[in-house]
Amino acid sequence: MKKLMLFISILIVAISLKSCSSNDNDELQSVEKVIGKWRLSQIIINNENQQISECEKKTTLEVFENGTYTEKDYLYNDSDTECLLFDVVNGTWESLGNSTYKMSGLYTVSLKVTFNDDQMIAEYSEIIDETTLLIKAIFISDKTYIPDQIIGKWKQDQAFLGPMEIILTECEKMGWVEFFEDGFFDEKAYFENSEQTECTELPLKTGLWKNIGGSLYNIYGIGVEGDIKITFDNDKMYVEFSEEIEGIPINAKIVFIKIIS
Repeated sequence: MKKLMLFISILIVAISLKSCSSNDNDELQSVEKVIGKWRLSQIIINNENQQISECEKKTTLEVFENGTYTEKDYLYNDSDTECLLFDVVNGTWESLGNSTYKMSGLYTVSLKVTFNDDQMIAEYSEIIDETTLLIKAIFISDKTYIPDQIIGKWKQDQAFLGPMEIILTECEKMGWVEFFEDGFFDEKAYFENSEQTECTELPLKTGLWKNIGGSLYNIYGIGVEGDIKITFDNDKMYVEFSEEIEGIPINAKIVFIKIIS
């Protein structure tokens, strides 16, 4: 599926559009909308959301007034340890009228392009292995793009198991986690020695995160399975998940405070 997503990403992210000859006002306004920089937000294949990674969401498409475009495609490497600039594609585009556009670059393809507020929606069909795929790529204008609220550095402040608060030591409160735009995070934890006289620093832990919508996240590498609910209130982040203790599921919550550098 990763190779298929790569093929689709290269094909559809390079959306392209311009009309120099149409006198139709609606068509002209549609063409004017595409000029600018766009970020890949979502890919839907046969009405199924593909849950693209945070790395793939760094993919950008910049459409220029002179009928050219530049796309930058990002993908994780094979071991999911780096988010890499996979390819830079330059090409040309033109309007075919009736919201249909042709792009020429790495491939030549025709797409139907519509707009919804700050979103640009590109649709086309492709036959792969005798299967017709109905593909929809959704982009967000870079002008209105807002980074995920999780991005930044956070320190642990409170912890709860069910309704009971777990009192954190000063060493534990030294712990922090930092989330990066490309879908990676670093975590540092501390604990007190048996005499409670000094803090011991644990090795740096790294992992991946993904926003799957509806305040739900997947956080890989922290030992918690399933979706994690994360909400925000000013400089606080509330992390909620289910923890199993002696076979009994208990709701856990950790409160973090953002570290402002």
